[in-house]
Amino acid sequence: MRAAALATILIGLCGACSAQKVQFNPTDKNELLGSLAQTPQSDQERADRIQALFAAGGCTGNLLRAQPVEGASGPNVICELHGHDKESIVVGAHYDQAVTAGRPIDNWSAASLLPALYHGLRNRKRRHTFVFVAFADHGGDVAGADFFVTHMSASELGHVEAMVNLDALGLSPTKVWSGHSNKELVQDLLTMAYALKLPASQIDIERAGASDADSFIRQQIPNITIHSLTEENLAGGIATPLRPDSYYDSYRLLCGYLAYLDLVLKERPHTE
Repeated sequence: MRAAALATILIGLCGACSAQKVQFNPTDKNELLGSLAQTPQSDQERADRIQALFAAGGCTGNLLRAQPVEGASGPNVICELHGHDKESIVVGAHYDQAVTAGRPIDNWSAASLLPALYHGLRNRKRRHTFVFVAFADHGGDVAGADFFVTHMSASELGHVEAMVNLDALGLSPTKVWSGHSNKELVQDLLTMAYALKLPASQIDIERAGASDADSFIRQQIPNITIHSLTEENLAGGIATPLRPDSYYDSYRLLCGYLAYLDLVLKERPHTE
């Protein structure tokens, strides 16, 4: 994956904190959009494509694995970017091709973005371990997320500082499901949107059905759901065309946001 120019953002934090330097290497826009040009149809083909994109971006060997999910037509695809500390941030999206009344929009745009997010963060030393997961859900059944969480050890769960859940992206400028998200994580997103001069607004999406974040909420893990669904998508179940500029804006915002979380997230109480 080619990288665009290194983005370095200085963000002044309130109080006595000094400015924090947020650095990331976003993938070139044309290359990013190229990954959406041909959407695989079957779930297994989608899982294979995501795994190949991770490998092309530098996530290989023991850092990349497929986790078989009981009853699903494809595996969870997991890529790890190791940091200095034990604490981790999970970034997830579901890749299934099923489109139902509960999920009228194909989520490939969000799931296929995960390898590019890995690539945007990998060239800088990070404090947290980032765990990127493409979930093998099935329609409104979040089987992939449930399986992933239930197969983590108590220690692994205890070290997860946050879960960043990505739903359909690129249909409009970046949105956040604030009613379902941790307030501090939402504020951090808005901080980065302001710093990068990128749009972000709030729209809650209960009508879109179950969320991968729910599996983490049950474990009392702070979470945020970021998407691009509009009232038109939600009210009428209408799939609107992808907007390339909005998609790339969301990608750049997410790169900056994850790099920022790596700097500012406070450690939760955890068990060994």
